Amino acid sequence: MDIGMEIALYVVLGLIALIAFLSALAPTRVEYTEEITVDAPVADVYDDIRLQEHLMRWSAWPKETKSTCRVEGADGEMGAKTAFFTKGKRVGHQEVVSLKENEEVALTLVGPGPPHKPKLTFELRPEGEGLTRVLAHFINELPRPFNAIWKFAGLTKWTREMHRKDLAGLKAFSEPPHRDMNGDVVGRPPKGDNPYEHNKRAA
Repeated sequence: MDIGMEIALYVVLGLIALIAFLSALAPTRVEYTEEITVDAPVADVYDDIRLQEHLMRWSAWPKETKSTCRVEGADGEMGAKTAFFTKGKRVGHQEVVSLKENEEVALTLVGPGPPHKPKLTFELRPEGEGLTRVLAHFINELPRPFNAIWKFAGLTKWTREMHRKDLAGLKAFSEPPHRDMNGDVVGRPPKGDNPYEHNKRAA
């Protein structure tokens, strides 16, 4: 073995050892809760989460990831999906996996990247007259060594910030005058073109 190949082998072995070390340090389960109070009845907030046509207007994800969306299935019901597209190519979807009327909406995400199982559950608690406390519970499980990549690439921090933006977007959308992620007043139910809606004829 020449010196060049020997150095390359040591580099590869060193990288494997480093990844194994970082993977041992990083958690395989990410879990946190963010919350916000919305000045709107719980039934309205529930609909704004379970109805994907509403959700794609207030969610931060389409705008931040430069994606468009399309609802698949019966909107607002179990199994409904929001499919995501980047430059016309489908890159994943989120699916409604649990519904408890005016109490809970749970979503899972399927997309590119390492194998993982993200789940976001919105828990709704009526508070006072016409107020709703929204708790967003996020859980993700990542196998080793992908947990190290997720942790040390800062994806946990980025994802949590996105969920904070989501809650702020939900609040702006559910409360009068009902603004979308662009700050445009869309009313209730929302009127006007949805800038994030994927053209079905182009799919």
